[in-house]
Amino acid sequence: MGTRTRYVVVGILILAVFAAVSLSHGLSWVWVQLDWDDASLFAREMTLTRIIAFSVAFGSAVFVLKHAHTFKLANEVVDELSKVSWPSREETGNATIVVLVAVLICSVYLGIFDAIWLSLTNFILGVNPS
Repeated sequence: MGTRTRYVVVGILILAVFAAVSLSHGLSWVWVQLDWDDASLFAREMTLTRIIAFSVAFGSAVFVLKHAHTFKLANEVVDELSKVSWPSREETGNATIVVLVAVLICSVYLGIFDAIWLSLTNFILGVNPS
C-alpha cells in the first residue's frame, strides 16, 4: 500500500468518525423529540442511537473503501492535491494582513453608511432617538 493510498484510507476513516459523531447527535436529538427511550445497551455511554450512528458511518466507510470507483476517485484527488503549490508562510502572512485590512476598511465604510442611513431614516420618519 503506497503512501497516498494510506492518506486516502486514513482520510476516509477520519470522515467516518466525524460522520458517526454528527449522526449520533442527530439521532439522539430525534429520539428526544419523539420522546423515545434511548436505551443503554452495553454501557451507560453506549446508547442505541450511538450504536446505530457508528454502524452506519463505519459501514459507509467500508463501502467507500471497497467500492473501486469511489476509492479510485479518492486516490485521484490525493494525487491532484500533491501537485498543488502551497503558499509559503510569508505569503500566507501577507495575504492574511491584506484580508484583515480589507475587512477593516469595509467595516468602517459600512458603519459610516449605516449611521448616515439611520439618521436619514429617522429624519424622514420623524423619529427622535433618545
